[in-house]
Amino acid sequence: MNPLVVDRLRRWSLYGFLASGAALLYMTWFTTPDWSYQPEVTAPLTRKILFYHPASAWASFAAYFVVFALSVAYLNERELRYDGAARAAAEVGFGFNTVALLTGTFWGVQEWSRTGQSSLATVYSEPKVLVVVVMWFTFAAYLLLRRFVEAPEQRARLSAVFGVLGFVTVPMAFATSRILQTSLHPDIAGPGKNPDAAVGQATGIAIGWSMLVFLLLFLHLWLQRHRILLLRDRVLDVEEAEAGTGGPHGP
Repeated sequence: MNPLVVDRLRRWSLYGFLASGAALLYMTWFTTPDWSYQPEVTAPLTRKILFYHPASAWASFAAYFVVFALSVAYLNERELRYDGAARAAAEVGFGFNTVALLTGTFWGVQEWSRTGQSSLATVYSEPKVLVVVVMWFTFAAYLLLRRFVEAPEQRARLSAVFGVLGFVTVPMAFATSRILQTSLHPDIAGPGKNPDAAVGQATGIAIGWSMLVFLLLFLHLWLQRHRILLLRDRVLDVEEAEAGTGGPHGP
């Protein structure tokens, strides 16, 4: 893609995120229901996570899909430019994955409970949460692999295989709560939607808007991180060239 187009996309995704993020904050506190007046809601303030947790999870899914697509492209064409873009997407996706796990844990501890079991144990015995934990460890291993393998081609090849296999956890995370009837995880849309998790129009609009906000944030962070990696590689190339010709940074 044309570097000028990428640079414009990087800047405009930031502007879009800042504007839509401000609107999301307004929706969160001023247009969505005040659950503190509903006696059946045990943690009204915690429910505000609803506008950030699903969106961060979906942003991580989008990032890991990008890793998958770029990994397939690398295995097909063996061009390192795909590997660098995949690395940037994996790093950003791992960050969103971590946010989704932390916010989901806090939500579950406040909202879920089972007799004779601590809230934290309830959260981490939930099948969907376990799949997301596996996803987190899978891409943590992906990032560690990149640090331990020094040869560029070998690192790119192993990372691409790992990225393709790791993506399997994404559809698993999406489908788990829709397949298992005993899942505590609420789904408000799709074939597995839970009537108990139904939301009103204002809440639904805010959730949909949050998806846009986090996807814009992912796009900006991915392009920004990729730009930093490209600049780092150029600096290393210059330093190696100077060292080889006895330049100012040479021996």
